[in-house]
Amino acid sequence: MARQTYTVEGMTCASCVRHVEKALKATPGVASVVVNLATHQAVVEGSAGFEQLAHQVAEAGYALGRPEAAVVGEEDQALDAARVRMVVALAFTAPLLAGMVPGVGLHLPGWLQALLSAPVVFWAGGAFFRRALRQARHGQASMDTLVALGSGVAWLFACVEWLRGAVHLSFETAAALVAFLLTGKYLEARAKRKATDALNELLTLAPPKALRLAPDGTEEEVPVAALQRGDRVKILPGQAVPADGCIFEGQAEVDESMLTGEPLPIPRGAGDNLVAGTVVHGSALQMEVRAVGADTQLARMAQLVAQAQGSKAPAQDLADRISAVFVPTILVLAALTLVGWWVARGSLELAWRPAVTVLVIACPCALGLATPVAVMVGLGAAARRGILVRDAAALEALGRATDLVFDKTGTLTEGRPRLRRIQPLGALPEAEVLRVAASLERNSEHPIARGIEAACPGPLPEVAAFRAYPGGGVRGDVEGVAYRLGSGAFLGTELPGAEPDAIAVGLAGPEGLLGVLLLGDRLREEAPGVTASLRGQGLRLHLFSGDREASALAMAEAAGIASVAAGLSPEDKLQRIRALQAQGAVVGFVGDGVNDAPALAQADCGLAMGSGAGQQGTAAAMAAAPMVLLRGGLAPVLEARRLADRTGRIIRQNLAWAFGYNALLVPLAASGQLERFGGPMLAGLAMGLSSLTVVLNALRLRR
Repeated sequence: MARQTYTVEGMTCASCVRHVEKALKATPGVASVVVNLATHQAVVEGSAGFEQLAHQVAEAGYALGRPEAAVVGEEDQALDAARVRMVVALAFTAPLLAGMVPGVGLHLPGWLQALLSAPVVFWAGGAFFRRALRQARHGQASMDTLVALGSGVAWLFACVEWLRGAVHLSFETAAALVAFLLTGKYLEARAKRKATDALNELLTLAPPKALRLAPDGTEEEVPVAALQRGDRVKILPGQAVPADGCIFEGQAEVDESMLTGEPLPIPRGAGDNLVAGTVVHGSALQMEVRAVGADTQLARMAQLVAQAQGSKAPAQDLADRISAVFVPTILVLAALTLVGWWVARGSLELAWRPAVTVLVIACPCALGLATPVAVMVGLGAAARRGILVRDAAALEALGRATDLVFDKTGTLTEGRPRLRRIQPLGALPEAEVLRVAASLERNSEHPIARGIEAACPGPLPEVAAFRAYPGGGVRGDVEGVAYRLGSGAFLGTELPGAEPDAIAVGLAGPEGLLGVLLLGDRLREEAPGVTASLRGQGLRLHLFSGDREASALAMAEAAGIASVAAGLSPEDKLQRIRALQAQGAVVGFVGDGVNDAPALAQADCGLAMGSGAGQQGTAAAMAAAPMVLLRGGLAPVLEARRLADRTGRIIRQNLAWAFGYNALLVPLAASGQLERFGGPMLAGLAMGLSSLTVVLNALRLRR
């Protein structure tokens, strides 16, 4: 089932979002729809074509567009146009307001007030009227309806007053209302641009040019878009890597901080993978290209961030339900306010201002922005820290989590066997047992072989007549002596000194068993501190492992985790998570992103350890879990939890502000209490500031 992202033009508030969603869901072939006011995008899943969707959205009074059709710099042009409208509106409104300043004494004739205010209301604020009329033709109402009615009624009433010969006219009310709204909208748009900085930074990390190496070794500078899989490129010190690939020559340090959040450069050499956008330091590297363009990890990361920023957090549901009835309710309330004041005072002149104030001050802009802007900034902040979030619901769930489950191998532990000790049993000393064993394992890629070889970094003798026995061990001649290395079953003897949580490997020569090497996984150094912090936040911690019980219990005790289940298959882990959820727990699961895929998908929030597994491992982690931790170790788990908690807190604050703002000011407007402070003008200023407030509050997540 296809999933497409489209731009939506004409949305200004939560009611607009509701109208667009309703129109898209009514299209045959649409399975699901998510519309985001902050990004002005709609994510549509289903088989419906663009033309069908665009027609439905147009029928609702809005316009659907393809993101790929956007002109480069279009956002900057729109922001510049908004600034021009704001400046013109403020410049034309200033003389109208001058007469209200004590001591100025400036009083403009009625014809000049009408002339100054008309461009403000009908040109600078023309978009409000166009959108309101388009929506009215389809029986819909939104913030634009409220603003158009408010400013239009104020201007027309001022014209009536002028024609009747009144001295005090209200042209400044209509003009100031639009000018203040445009100012608030412009400041809000500028602030929202900062919310997308993380995504823009990701998209601009890869360089535009690359040094491609010809078969004869000559260098040619080409556009990165011209690179193909299999090309060889040279990356000079200080330059960014142009594509994903594998180093075949050179050694250098690579700054991966913008992708993983890791502050220190990582040593890289022949055989290591490089990711597009990382920066080479120290010396040049030569790399074979493995992925370009949209197939690079950088492009996938940017796609994930953009997709997540367009997703909807569960907290948005409340705002959506209220927005469905909000604008019609306000229209009715404004009409009742008009009639009530007209009857009570017997004067339409005294009645229209409170009614207009109700219309404008109740615009649900802040309500529509409260959640999506916080989500957008929170996910951008996560991306800068090496935490990729595919779904906003996962981030919110992590903030509400009551239980956090850890996989053991490769998650709570380092995931690779290390040599613990050697027990010599024959004529060979301990150092010689290790040297011979490392020699036999030098050409093996098995994790146990890597653990033995890593413990003996010195020069190793050559091995003759080498042969490997999968699942058993190896044999070969070292310096003319025939040796065998492997399990007790392979050697035909029982290995003494074995430990419950260790792997025993025996070395045998012509005269029999010469020594036993004990290897075991090791708890991550930061694990006890991270788990202690998580327990301090009230989380219940669990360890679910497919390993032996003794090993799982030992690691859990060292990490400070009381709840342990060992010997579990992937399906067993899935069932245990379901059992926790059935008890009312909100469960997070931390795993490696490949063999733990069922548990990662079932948990309310799955966190995949995407680092250390290479490019393919990271891709698998991205596919398996709604959250991917690109930086090594367990510290990012704690950081993700803190960010999720902060994002949830910001969302709650924004919703409280949006609801509280309307709950407090709408009754005051209807009762006429705001007239002494400017009435409709104050309403326009307050409405703009309310939207700006939720955006600025969300931007605190960037810190």
